[in-house]
Amino acid sequence: MHKSLLFFGIALMVCQVLMAQSPQWKLGYFKELDNSYIETALGVAKSIDEARNKAATEIIRRRDETTGASARIVNGQVAVSGELVVKSRLLDEYIEKRSNGVYYVYILTQTAKHPDNVFEPVTVTNEYPFSARSFVPGMQQFYKGQTFKGLAFITAEVVSIGGIILCENSRAEYSNKASVETNVKRKKIYIDNANTMQTTRNIFISAAAAVYVWNVIDAIVTKGAKYIDLQDIALSPYASTEGFGLSLSYHF
Repeated sequence: MHKSLLFFGIALMVCQVLMAQSPQWKLGYFKELDNSYIETALGVAKSIDEARNKAATEIIRRRDETTGASARIVNGQVAVSGELVVKSRLLDEYIEKRSNGVYYVYILTQTAKHPDNVFEPVTVTNEYPFSARSFVPGMQQFYKGQTFKGLAFITAEVVSIGGIILCENSRAEYSNKASVETNVKRKKIYIDNANTMQTTRNIFISAAAAVYVWNVIDAIVTKGAKYIDLQDIALSPYASTEGFGLSLSYHF
């Protein structure tokens, strides 16, 4: 059983190393705010720079469609119609190198709708606030994008609890047999088996407790996949003589 716990620990560490966690926004993200757009783009090429440029070109193409104008890059910024300069900034980037040597570069950008607009505060982070999910094995790991680790915690906890139930049932059965057995040799065998099941049950109880505590600590301490935090931006309803609407407010 102790070897099983050791194997479980090694498996979790291997998962942590192998799962270079891709950000949650990688699968596609688009958000229109009052002053800007937040969106992702993908570029694929045989070099990182070329792939990154392709991703940036895709962002420009989308802005072309939005403005109906022709865009080009001028001094690292996007210029439209030679006059209007659209402010754009890189929020995050994720790079994958596939087995065929091709690079996949995912970029997350924020582009102002007008060059005079101030960017809304946007945070890309891999730190998660405390959640009650931490007390349910695997749930916070799933929420953080750590699917394999979440499955490992759930599996280990289920196996441990199953072992507790199975061993306790076997212990009770052997104890019952020993209490009515008149043959001394068989009675001793039943008692020994009951003691073995009790010891094994206690090991499973220790394992379940250890896995649970490990899960809670991991859920609270470990960082997860990067996500876009817009909590600093709030839409507040307002009323005026002209009607109802929403106002944008910032919390610092």
